[in-house]
Amino acid sequence: MQMEQSMASHQQTLLNKLRAHRWRGGILLGLGLYLVLINQLIRVRPDHVFIALLLFVLALGRGRVKTFALDWAPWIVFWISYDMMRGVVDNWRGAIHVILPYKLELVLFGPFFGGVIPCFYLQDWQAVMEGTFIKGLFDASGGLFYTLHFGLPLLLGWVLWHTTSDRKLFYVFVWSMTLLNFSALATFFLYPAAPPWYVYSYGFGQPPQTIAWGLGAGSLINVDRMIGMNFFQTMWGGFNPNYFAAIPSLHGSYPVAIAFFTWKKFRPYPVLLALYPLGVWFSAVYLNQHYIIDLIIGAAYFAIAYQISNRFLIPRIFSRFVDWDLLRKREHEQLAEVENTDALS
Repeated sequence: MQMEQSMASHQQTLLNKLRAHRWRGGILLGLGLYLVLINQLIRVRPDHVFIALLLFVLALGRGRVKTFALDWAPWIVFWISYDMMRGVVDNWRGAIHVILPYKLELVLFGPFFGGVIPCFYLQDWQAVMEGTFIKGLFDASGGLFYTLHFGLPLLLGWVLWHTTSDRKLFYVFVWSMTLLNFSALATFFLYPAAPPWYVYSYGFGQPPQTIAWGLGAGSLINVDRMIGMNFFQTMWGGFNPNYFAAIPSLHGSYPVAIAFFTWKKFRPYPVLLALYPLGVWFSAVYLNQHYIIDLIIGAAYFAIAYQISNRFLIPRIFSRFVDWDLLRKREHEQLAEVENTDALS
């Protein structure tokens, strides 16, 4: 009798554990589905395997891992969606909008640049300054500013989520970026727009189904020549899924978001913070990657996404289910417990 009760107790304990950790099984199942879909749409690359292994390790971890997986899920879903886009966008795309963005840029900004668009004016300037120190300085700084776009949103998200443990502001940040990302992704499908480097190289004709590998790097090729390796050509040729995703410019929106949320949290000097988005915007135009109108539209997308997240999603939806003060208290208790465990070990 006691043995049967003991077995029933062990079975119930095992069942409870399985139920408690079924979210890990969901993650593992999702990873398998992710790799299968990626392999069907394009091909599995080493970065796909790395992401899968990273999420696999997180799924088996303890502590704040479940919290991390839930809070950062929008980033992960967006990356997977954006990555999968490379496998279907060339087959689904309609006519590329080449002329209208160029004409709008010319009407708005051409009078200030001698009757040409700013991107082409700066290309002519680069041709005149070829081989000079100042051009090399502009090339190097432009490449630096332009590539910070990839890492700084994740860094700021980690600071808000982990370092400051301000999960309410993190939720506003991550969902603002999520709305921005998916609205931009939808626009890339509905309104594929050619960047200025395409017009500069090919003119106003419709592009072929394939574009020369690495051409999307634009004037970043100058940085490759400077460092003696095809870094940017490899990045844009191998990892950029869509050459015609100029509107809205995420290089226009991300830096504004970074500066805004950094100011909102830490209240540093706003003039100094403004230097970062201005540097990225100038670099995008200097490197022939974006029209100014692309950047303005990108900033507008972020402003709308932030208002929706800050005024609707967080206060009217998330705050109904989350006690932010209690959540912060529990996080501090968990951190203190982990620190005590580390001290004892």
